[in-house]
Amino acid sequence: MALHYLSAVQLLRRADEEKARALYTDVIEALERHCADVGVDYCGNELSITIPLSDDGEQYIAIAGRYSLPWHDDRSEVGGWKAIHIDNVYGQSKVVYDTTTPDGEPPGDMSLEPLAEEVGVYVNGWHAQHG
Repeated sequence: MALHYLSAVQLLRRADEEKARALYTDVIEALERHCADVGVDYCGNELSITIPLSDDGEQYIAIAGRYSLPWHDDRSEVGGWKAIHIDNVYGQSKVVYDTTTPDGEPPGDMSLEPLAEEVGVYVNGWHAQHG
């Protein structure tokens, strides 16, 4: 019985990942021009685009908007892009890129190329420094 449950969970997770990748294909493709290994994460149904920094998954870049990314194609609530370096080793985070605006304000810059370039420079610099 547990094997069927596990495979059903895996199928649902795969379907969620495919949906997330389809919604944010343009963002993922822009980032892939500057970084390798761009993925999606939806912890607790909160969606973000991720770029691992370390092999153990303890350090990564999480990209979202004001909060998490919406699970639909209306990006009006994104409010700009925010990229954060999450460091679970030391329990720290660092904002790498942020064009978000407060709730109720018009969205900040939603251009993908500046986001991708800035994140790419940060990721490549991190890898050069930390191997």
